[in-house]
Amino acid sequence: MTAVVLVVYGAPKDPAHFDDYYARVHVPLAAKIPALAGLTLSKAPVAALAGAPAHLVARLEFADMATLQASMGSPQGQAAAADLGNFASGGAQILAFEEDRKA
Repeated sequence: MTAVVLVVYGAPKDPAHFDDYYARVHVPLAAKIPALAGLTLSKAPVAALAGAPAHLVARLEFADMATLQASMGSPQGQAAAADLGNFASGGAQILAFEEDRKA
């Protein structure tokens, strides 16, 4: 069963800085997380059907929850998490879950 980390980034104070830093620094950090099976990023704009708008949504995919937990607990996973303070001035909601695909 696939496990996912979903990161919803709030509107940053400086969108240009966020976008530049995210592409140049954060994505390469995230790409080094062990056993990462996929990394998908939203395209702007992100529509909010309810609640506060988001600037960007990232989806990290792993084989299962045990792999996700081990990968995010690795030095590379911890480095990616610690990097959030360098660009995510609008905050970030980070969710982890196993998928149960019905279709």
